[in-house]
Amino acid sequence: MKNNYSYFNGFTEDQFAANDHFRQWVLYAEIDKEEFWNNYLQINPHQQPTILRARQKVEASTTQHGIQPLTTEEKLIIKHAIYQRINQPVKSFMLLRQKGLQLLKVAAILSGIVMMTAYFLNKKPAIVTAAALLVQRTRAKEIKEILLADSSVVILNGNSSITYNSDIGNIQNREITLEGNAYFKIKKKADQRPFTVHTNSISIAVLGTEFNVDARSRATAIVLTTGKVKVSANNNNSAAVYMSPGEKVQLDTLHHAFIKSTTNTVLYSAWTEGKWNFSSTSLLDITNLIHEYYGIETVFSNEKIKRLKISAVIPVTDLASFTNILSKTLNLNITEQQNQLHIQF
Repeated sequence: MKNNYSYFNGFTEDQFAANDHFRQWVLYAEIDKEEFWNNYLQINPHQQPTILRARQKVEASTTQHGIQPLTTEEKLIIKHAIYQRINQPVKSFMLLRQKGLQLLKVAAILSGIVMMTAYFLNKKPAIVTAAALLVQRTRAKEIKEILLADSSVVILNGNSSITYNSDIGNIQNREITLEGNAYFKIKKKADQRPFTVHTNSISIAVLGTEFNVDARSRATAIVLTTGKVKVSANNNNSAAVYMSPGEKVQLDTLHHAFIKSTTNTVLYSAWTEGKWNFSSTSLLDITNLIHEYYGIETVFSNEKIKRLKISAVIPVTDLASFTNILSKTLNLNITEQQNQLHIQF
């Protein structure tokens, strides 16, 4: 198993939680396994959310029995006590007496370990999180602004989550895994440390910039407001696309290629302020946003309807309120049928 990182490729959280090698890492203070799994996470950052959920399953299975796994700090306390005792000098006595003292010393060490372990294992159950990993989540219709330790800001849209290293302010490679939709304001560092967002099957490498990532579906879309980013498919650097402000890149899942276009960035960032800000925006563009944010297709009864334009500030609430405002403003009949919006005069 040593250094066989590829063995765990494609593992689900349940498979991780049932694996003996993984469980030993979660529950026991074993240096070789700590090194293995830390290296695995560096090689496979996209697996961080799965690893986190698997750890929580293993830990939950122990807390159900009234015990709690050792935290990283507690493991270090035990290790330090063991090493400190082992390194204590032993006085010179007669050989027989010396052997007896050595046996007593070993017994004392073992007794200390047992007592310390018993103390830690019998603590009251508590909420346990994976070492060095943090997860932020939002509920439906909830928007959360998250300030990272490196002074970057992530505005997380509803039903979304990010996973990242708790020490992101100090590590060389700043990385975040996103599920859902988020707006990023990345803090540029003097030492040019990179910042990478992983989502679905792509990676977005940035330096001091603002951009929106919509990964609610596999057709991930990135809209760049300021700065510069590189978008690439995982394990395929030749497909990298460089973006400039005002551009949108979307993954074509059918042809496995990126499609670049120009767009109105306000349409993709206004939700961070709790509103849509439309300025002579066509109904076709608006319904494209509805599809991206609510997952609803639109059926037009007439091609002319697509070209209708609207200038308005509409609060970001639920879809029904949104379409009601559109209907009254443009004097249209908008109904929802079988997960589709039907629009007609």
